[in-house]
Amino acid sequence: MKNFREGIGATGARAFRFSILRCAFCLLTFAFSSTAYAEVTAEASLSSAQVGTGEPFQLTVQVTSDEKVDGLPWPQVQGLEKFTVAKSTGNTQSSQTSIINGKISSRAYFVTNFIYTLTAAKPGVFQVGPIHYAYKAYEKDLGSGNVTVVKQEAGLTSQPSLSKKSAFVGEQLLYNLRITPSQGVQQINLPPDLQKLIGEKFWFQRLDKNVEAKVVKVNGENVRVFDVRIVLFPLLAGKADLAGIPVDYQQASRGQRRRSGSVFDMFDDQFFSGGSVVNLTAMANPISMEVRPLPPGAPTDFTGSVGEYSLAAAADKTALATGDAMTLTVTIRGDGEPKTITKPKLPDLSQFEVFDPEVSTATAVQGSTLITTKTFKYVVVPHRKGEYNLAPVAFSYFDPAKREYAEAKSQPIAISVSQGKEVASTGNRIMSQREITDIGSDIRHIKSGSEPLQSEDDFLYKHPWFWLLFPPSPVAFAMIFLVRNRGRKLAGDATLKRKTLAGAQLKRRLKEANEALKQKNAKEFYKALSQAVVGLASDKLNVEFRGLTLEDAKVQLRKRGITEASVNEYEKVLQLCDFGQFGGGARDEKAWKESLDAAENLLRMLDREL
Repeated sequence: MKNFREGIGATGARAFRFSILRCAFCLLTFAFSSTAYAEVTAEASLSSAQVGTGEPFQLTVQVTSDEKVDGLPWPQVQGLEKFTVAKSTGNTQSSQTSIINGKISSRAYFVTNFIYTLTAAKPGVFQVGPIHYAYKAYEKDLGSGNVTVVKQEAGLTSQPSLSKKSAFVGEQLLYNLRITPSQGVQQINLPPDLQKLIGEKFWFQRLDKNVEAKVVKVNGENVRVFDVRIVLFPLLAGKADLAGIPVDYQQASRGQRRRSGSVFDMFDDQFFSGGSVVNLTAMANPISMEVRPLPPGAPTDFTGSVGEYSLAAAADKTALATGDAMTLTVTIRGDGEPKTITKPKLPDLSQFEVFDPEVSTATAVQGSTLITTKTFKYVVVPHRKGEYNLAPVAFSYFDPAKREYAEAKSQPIAISVSQGKEVASTGNRIMSQREITDIGSDIRHIKSGSEPLQSEDDFLYKHPWFWLLFPPSPVAFAMIFLVRNRGRKLAGDATLKRKTLAGAQLKRRLKEANEALKQKNAKEFYKALSQAVVGLASDKLNVEFRGLTLEDAKVQLRKRGITEASVNEYEKVLQLCDFGQFGGGARDEKAWKESLDAAENLLRMLDREL
């Protein structure tokens, strides 16, 4: 050891000690790094080496780790530009149990599958890869593979069309997907959830529960087709894109016996022997359209109905006595979005007691149009006798053909009321014998028997505490005066009344949202949130925001000095609510609570700025 030290010298010794320390540091660093990250492995596979044009196949990159890792990166794959690509992921968990020297040990593995669904439009031999995967300290080249694509005639074509390429917000459109199958197509399936493809910017409804085959002339020849008809109602102004709808089908080559069970019951029974069946997808082309906002100047009772409407009103009795009840039935019929039909504007019924209506809704298909009929049945009780000519019942809507706001009205109704049992909400009234009996049954005698009551000489004013009641009296009278004066102001100023009651209305709407949240009713939850936001702006500014497009509403808010941050948040929350009601929004409670927090934050901002 001495000779060794003398040989290397002092400088060499210092260098040697430094090297030892550096090696130790590297070993420690390696030890810490090896325990800091999950152990990861990756491998790739192709589902098929030979496919037909239009036939999907899959490239799967499977990443396995011994710890659950969120946010693993996607692989780097070359050669995908020759294919139509759709990506998806899947997660699984497994465990491995082993026995070593009599000891049982178990280890969990977490698997993430990165799935590329590939479709080639042209025949040829194509290389998929090279494929490379990297995650932190792990890197691996997973190789490449060749896929042979052979020419294959499409089993069907799907051609979409729109009744209009330009429409107003809320106007009904017809989207028709025409499917033309060829010989050998066995089964056709539409996507199980059209909501994700259509519902983000449209409210929609399928017109036909069952799709039936029909024969049409194409280039002079009879061709069997299937029309999938969907009515659309645009929710937001601006450019709207309808994504292409994928249609999955099975195609059999000659020699294959046909399988039964087509979802459309569309094919003849034919029997073959031998052959093969492939699963294919035909993608309809996307369609773009322009959605125009509704013009300004909407009536105060306008609730967003766009289309052609009619209204009828009828009373089951036109001659009755005071205290008797009649039923006023109002029927609104139109081709607008069903949810926009709300309570109509009733005439002056101050001499009647009107109860909340019983509401029923029915939809029917007439040709290629969805017609909604909504019926309101009001129970009406007259207060006083007399001859009444009820003015027409009215309902406001926007007529897209005339490009103007219109009003559907009923015919006036003549009512003759004779004297009978009066039922009045205010003022003096004559009670019936039964009402007197009912009230009498609630009376309890103060004292019964022959015992005398307390002496009448013991008047209240003789007690000292009686006079203590008088000093607060002027204050009490002043408070009563202020309350009554405020009541008169509110009654005479609709704007002040609406702004004053805005807080109470907001609490009621938020309570409805919380109740819907407890019941896990997503549609009613988002509806109540939307009404809370729109209602607060309407009540505070005395401007009916319910009939405005989103862009017009933003203009109104900016005019009132609302900050741009609040305007943007208003747009974000309303789009979230529309998507939640009609576009298949998030269905988990966490997302609902996040939506509620966003809405409450917006409401605080609006309340402060308005």
